[in-house]
Amino acid sequence: MDSEEELCRRLKAGDPQAFKELVREYETPIYSFLCHRLRERAAAEDAFAEVFVRVWRGIGSYRPQGRLKAWLFTIAHRLSLDLAEKASRREQSLDAEDAQGRPLSETVAGPEPGPEREAIGQETRVRIEAALASLPEEQRQVFLLREYGDLSFAEIALAMDCPLSTALSRMRYAVRRLRGELEGLDA
Repeated sequence: MDSEEELCRRLKAGDPQAFKELVREYETPIYSFLCHRLRERAAAEDAFAEVFVRVWRGIGSYRPQGRLKAWLFTIAHRLSLDLAEKASRREQSLDAEDAQGRPLSETVAGPEPGPEREAIGQETRVRIEAALASLPEEQRQVFLLREYGDLSFAEIALAMDCPLSTALSRMRYAVRRLRGELEGLDA
């Protein structure tokens, strides 16, 4: 991939090849992040597409004040927050029925592991997912942005609109809690 500056220049010029390079470079980390944030593969796929639509629309106003990667993950993070808020507002009871009269509890898809999880044993995967799910929301967000986004703590603080010390503290507590939850795991 070109240098970030060159890639940004090409993107701002409307170069479709530059956009393809951008998507190819960040596809796996952005998609993995969204899978873990949204916990549903279909929602992550939709969000992934929306992230890059927003990038394409917003590249003209992008000002490189940090890494391009941090900007992408900030978009993904904020989109995931918006989607979670919308989902909580329209949440329906699983006793409700779909358009064909079937109970929603019978039509809801089960959680599917992402491609990076297929090599991990079922028991290990379940424990890791449960440990991540047990984290308070802010701690989980910082952990996912750091581990899947590979963002610096300064970039995480900017993405989450919090002080650097808060981002560092949330990560410290997340790691401490995950260590406790996953103690004895031989992965």
